[in-house]
Amino acid sequence: MDQDPGLEPPAAGPPGRPAWGALQDRVAAAFGIEPEAREAIVRSMLERSARGAAGYWLQLFLAMGIASLGLVLGSGAVVIGAMLISPLMGPIVELGMGLAIGSPFLALRSFTRVAFSVVMVVTSAAVLTLMLPFYEVTSEIAARTSPTALDLLIAIFCAIAAAYTTVRPGSDTTSTAAGTAIGIALVPPLCVVGYGIGTRVKSIASGAALLFTANLCAILLFAILCFLLLGYSAVSTAELEHDELAKQKPGAIRRAARALQVFFELRHGWIFRVLMPLALLGAVSFPLREALARVSWQVRVRTAIVRMLDALPQRTVRSSVSVDHGSVAVRLVMLGRADEAERLELDLRDRIGGVAGMIPKVDVIAVLDASALEEVAASVRASSPPIAVAPREPDLALVQKELAASLAGAWPHGAGPLVAWRLRFPDNEPAVVEVVHVGPALGAPAADLLGRALSRELGAEVAVQDRAISPEPIVAEPAGGWPWLQEARAALAWVDDVEALHACLEVPPSPGEKPSGELEAVVAALRSVPALRSDRVHVGEGARWRAVVSTAPCAPPAPAPADAAADAGAGADAGAR
Repeated sequence: MDQDPGLEPPAAGPPGRPAWGALQDRVAAAFGIEPEAREAIVRSMLERSARGAAGYWLQLFLAMGIASLGLVLGSGAVVIGAMLISPLMGPIVELGMGLAIGSPFLALRSFTRVAFSVVMVVTSAAVLTLMLPFYEVTSEIAARTSPTALDLLIAIFCAIAAAYTTVRPGSDTTSTAAGTAIGIALVPPLCVVGYGIGTRVKSIASGAALLFTANLCAILLFAILCFLLLGYSAVSTAELEHDELAKQKPGAIRRAARALQVFFELRHGWIFRVLMPLALLGAVSFPLREALARVSWQVRVRTAIVRMLDALPQRTVRSSVSVDHGSVAVRLVMLGRADEAERLELDLRDRIGGVAGMIPKVDVIAVLDASALEEVAASVRASSPPIAVAPREPDLALVQKELAASLAGAWPHGAGPLVAWRLRFPDNEPAVVEVVHVGPALGAPAADLLGRALSRELGAEVAVQDRAISPEPIVAEPAGGWPWLQEARAALAWVDDVEALHACLEVPPSPGEKPSGELEAVVAALRSVPALRSDRVHVGEGARWRAVVSTAPCAPPAPAPADAAADAGAGADAGAR
């Protein structure tokens, strides 16, 4: 074969110190690696034929599709299957070998394949996401959006395992290779990056990108260190690389390899090659450490709150505790009076704030116990005239009056305003008091206690049926009109049934000059809701679908632009009127 006159064979690297070389040989011998085996591994990486590229890209594309669909469906088994198919670990380990032995051609060729692989997976996953009929952040997606320093440690162990399976190929390392592919998880984070780009959620894309970068840097750094420790830097790549370069057609990789040859042949060039992935690894370690500190804070604060609540008297029932992303929310249901709930709420707010280092949101809902209900009943009987009750037909007006007074005195302020209540007498069943309020639900324990208290007050068995109306807005992006309408119908049904309630609706405008067919269909379905015939429902234009139910009328809308009548939101407002 004629030698390319413009291609000089790379000079062999400087020999290491005898003591270091002896240590490398002893470590390699401990793992059954002979000097001939080292050269064979390097030769196989350098002589990789371009004919295998088609199989590589097919496997990578299949892994992308399987992983993306598994993530969207929340199926861990499907995601694991994609990890086993993915061939992305190969070029990353080859890049580490190229940096370890000082081969600019192997390093550049592997880096190019890794870079194009990342672009292909992210782009394909984003396109596939845009084709999905729904968007939901499943547990599999969320698990890859908040990496911590613990994920970096997992990547380090998997990188060492990957280097071991590379230098010891065979049946005895097959299970190790499979476990490494599952543990390192290279393709799923890239698919989550594509999902975040497709759904335009920056936090999802950035979190998954940080996880992939940490995995990539850990594999590179520890693969280089393992190859150096096993003596692969002693392999003379001069002839091997020269022969492989002579087979290549003139191109960018070949020219760049000749340019990097001088840098790689420096006496201490290996130090710079190790420092490159080390610097990247150090850069990503800072946000990972912050994420680990945030998770540690959440666990510490949650544990302290649980201990506080466990130490409270038995008459207090724990409802929910939420500690997430720098916010703390605690909601309790207690047996007692409203003033006792207020004192407990202030005490918990101070104690939890001292542990969390921030002002928490604490809601304590008080439900009158037997003694407190007796006091209220006595005051009602003392201030009300005797109720004349016929032997068989009770005076419902007086019963409802006494029931209204009892509810007014016992109703917990934390459950929101009581907007309506109904007394029903089902056939062959106890009487039912249905309470309608705007706020958090009472919960089964509180409703049962209130029902028993009313039963003692009225002298008959009474059950309480809680109808809580959430004061939180129902919001959806413009593309999610139909799911939003299903939720909004239930809220608007209460507005149509209860005179004290008001509803404020916002409809997004058409995305283009022509009205959107789906938007018009949702608006038309919205007009058919009976509550929109009431003047207590206001429909305006907003950036997203939005519905909120409250006891106060809607605020006056801002002045609309001159062409607002042509928008879908104005059409919905006209339909409501």
